[in-house]
Amino acid sequence: MGYDSDILSPAGKTELLGLLAARRHERVSSATVDGRIVWIKRYDVEGETLAKRLHHLLSPLLPAYLRASPRVDGAGFIEREIRKMEAFRAAGFPVADVIYRDETVLVLSNVEIVQKLLRRLRETDPQAHDELLVGAAAALGRLHRAGLCHGRPHPRDMFVRDECWGFIDFEEEPERIAPLASAQARDVWLLFLQVSSQALLPDTEQRALTAYRAAAPAGIFAPLRDIVRMFSPLILPLRLLDRVALGKDGRRVLKATSFLNSALAAMASAGGHVPPSPAIGRDGPKG
Repeated sequence: MGYDSDILSPAGKTELLGLLAARRHERVSSATVDGRIVWIKRYDVEGETLAKRLHHLLSPLLPAYLRASPRVDGAGFIEREIRKMEAFRAAGFPVADVIYRDETVLVLSNVEIVQKLLRRLRETDPQAHDELLVGAAAALGRLHRAGLCHGRPHPRDMFVRDECWGFIDFEEEPERIAPLASAQARDVWLLFLQVSSQALLPDTEQRALTAYRAAAPAGIFAPLRDIVRMFSPLILPLRLLDRVALGKDGRRVLKATSFLNSALAAMASAGGHVPPSPAIGRDGPKG
């Protein structure tokens, strides 16, 4: 149990402890303490969902890049988040501040996530909206170039601070059960589920992939092709279902897999050339 920073006053710490006692049944919640917003994540509230249990059960039968992260208890989840946050910060990528933690609770400082910015820009500025998607892909490329893996990249797990792209929410750790390049390739596929489904302009997906390629290590693309090949047989049935009834998740898989399948085929026909990746130095994580 303890505070990892001196962000809160003594009165704020007392107020926070009272909130933790009152919110024992909320998995994730926000509150204002000492005039600032904090996020409270509890790992002793929800049991494992049926989908997650099935994922763990089927994992031995799946390719390594699709397997579930190692099972851990609440303290293990917190240890994982803290460990990955420290690695990201050491590589120059901003992360949220840890305000308080114990064996079942993690309290983090507030950041303005990119997904909120996308919602605001969607109706007012499509160009700026899609520039954020391209920026997210570029940031992921720099992250991979630094030898890191997020595990579940999504605009809701990214933020921009002083022109630097930061990351939050480190509950997944595929790099523990798959080679790093395969885990990073899964990152790319998962991010493009969002890029392809949220893009408003026709060239955004290609610009995002180009931005990722310009920063990322070239070794990601062979395992990425493996992932896309695995899902490619779903393209035709999903297109047929899309004419009748296809949910949001199905449309994300359809759009992202269709785009990546075509884009990677074009790369292969062009000789698979990947532009040199810039070195990641002190200014590397900037967006």
